[in-house]
Amino acid sequence: MKNFLLLLLLLLSATVMAQKDIANKVLESKIENVTVYENGAQITRTAKATLAAGRTQLVFRGVSGQIDQQSIQAQGSGNFTILSVVNQSSFLSEKSRTDERARLEAQKRELEEKIAYEKAMVNVFNQEEIMLTKNQEIGGRTAVLKASELKESIDFQRIRLTEVALKRLEIGKNIKKLEDEILAVNVRANLAEPAQSTTTSEIIVTVLAKENIAQTLLSVSYFVQNAGWTPTYDLRVSDIEHDLELGYKANVFQYSGEDWNNVNLSLSTANPRKNGTAPRLQTWYWGFPNNYDEYYNSLAAMPSDVAEIVGTVRAMSNKTPLPGVTIMLKGTSLVTQTDANGNYKLNIPPDRQKLPKTLVFRFIGMVSEERNVASNVLNLDMREDTEVLNEEVAVGYGTQQKREFTSSLSGRAAGISIRGKATQQLEIEEKESPTSQSFDIKTPYSIPSDGKVYTVEIKNQEIPVYYEYYCLPKIDRDAFLNAKIVNWEKYNLLPGDANLFFEGVFVGKSTLTLPNSDTLTISLGRDKAVKVTRTKAADFTKKQFLGNYKTENRRYEISVRNTKKQAIQLVIEDQFPLSRTKEIEIENKTAPDAQINPETGLISWRLRVEPAQEKKLNLSYSVKFPKSGVVSSE
Repeated sequence: MKNFLLLLLLLLSATVMAQKDIANKVLESKIENVTVYENGAQITRTAKATLAAGRTQLVFRGVSGQIDQQSIQAQGSGNFTILSVVNQSSFLSEKSRTDERARLEAQKRELEEKIAYEKAMVNVFNQEEIMLTKNQEIGGRTAVLKASELKESIDFQRIRLTEVALKRLEIGKNIKKLEDEILAVNVRANLAEPAQSTTTSEIIVTVLAKENIAQTLLSVSYFVQNAGWTPTYDLRVSDIEHDLELGYKANVFQYSGEDWNNVNLSLSTANPRKNGTAPRLQTWYWGFPNNYDEYYNSLAAMPSDVAEIVGTVRAMSNKTPLPGVTIMLKGTSLVTQTDANGNYKLNIPPDRQKLPKTLVFRFIGMVSEERNVASNVLNLDMREDTEVLNEEVAVGYGTQQKREFTSSLSGRAAGISIRGKATQQLEIEEKESPTSQSFDIKTPYSIPSDGKVYTVEIKNQEIPVYYEYYCLPKIDRDAFLNAKIVNWEKYNLLPGDANLFFEGVFVGKSTLTLPNSDTLTISLGRDKAVKVTRTKAADFTKKQFLGNYKTENRRYEISVRNTKKQAIQLVIEDQFPLSRTKEIEIENKTAPDAQINPETGLISWRLRVEPAQEKKLNLSYSVKFPKSGVVSSE
């Protein structure tokens, strides 16, 4: 037993001595490169270090606390060996967060104590006013005063009551000033919360050097989840004789807990979190389940689109917009504020979209509320906090309700941005690999860890298109302009939102949906310069009776007029009715110069209409049906 204890002590001593032999060195590291995927980002930090012979623990601090442990890689150049790489939470960040929160809370308590003192003084002066008034009444009933004594008493009452009123007015101003200071503290606390709420971590790289190394460059790379990007487009058409100008942009966001300052940014269409292994068929025995739920679940682990929640926040009492309301996604560091009109927009990253979502609304003078998100629109009318707003401050001889915060904040909150933007013309290198595509941005770029969307312009290019108008005058007489891109795959487009501009005018938003065919059609909206009418020819519509049947003839005229300065290609569609029974027959169907589908009754004209030219189209048919039947009119 003694020998065992002696051996144990020797092992412990050797372990302690080995730990003492390991030097610990904290490195000044910097994020150099970030590759942003649709879901997540790969971050590379670099640092310079000097190594002594033997073992050294190199500490990379300020690392995101949300990294994938399996994704950490370390490398360096020199005559040394990397023994291990460990990730652990950083206690310094927790302490910093706690200290900042404690400081703000202490400042707020101090201001609240000052307000309580001022309110207590208001009560003192209120009591003095009551006492002065009662003393005057009692003195008048119990004693007969001389004129000089009465004047002296009235003067004293007037002077003292005036002093009391001025004191209460001064106190009211002091309370207002203190409340504004509390509001400022709360705003700072809310705005600082996203940056403070994410715990950072450390990466400890243990190396073994055979000799002293004066300087070496080390790097660590790791994958973070709370980041991503989605494509967006600006589609501009100057007129229908020119190509389509396509502005390819990226909406990038991240709330990983570490800011990306002046980094080399790369955008990739790859998804490293998606299962890349091809499926295999399992042996299937009849009568037993043959499903592949496990494989499908691995594919659907993460959606790829960024959702947005928008809405308006108002005061319930008067329905006026509330600027400066803080809205936070519960359980995350995502936060935004309402603008001067009470509107807000909050981007929800992919990893939160399938989880229950709750928004927390906070505003001084209003009751804080939580609302579950059921759709992408969430409006709220906030209730006043009666414990704060219903208090009265005495002014002069009367009382005055404390002012509403909506009026005092409207000017202050007008400049608050709810969506970060940093749009630049950047030098881009476009790369294509067998399974993905990437865009390397040559200019250093900065994206803070605030969950907001920052717009990066990837490229602008002119794309050959042909324009074609479409009109269905039976339903809508407006002509819609479509831009058609042939062989769109060669432009490396991705599904995304698009802003549409036609002839220098913003015509709306659309979604770029990629088809299975080789032609991509983009709708550019209505063009009032193409006039289309559809009228029923009254002189042709008539009824004929033969035996037990009657026949009704109909004819329609479609007029097309081009008031533009360019010739247009136009597709007009209409239809013939079809019969479901043998008793009703559709006969004498005519539509000159049109293509007719006999199975569906679809009529289609393809026209070229010159400037200032008008063309007329006709279609007619007759319906034979029993006299007892009824034919519905269009």
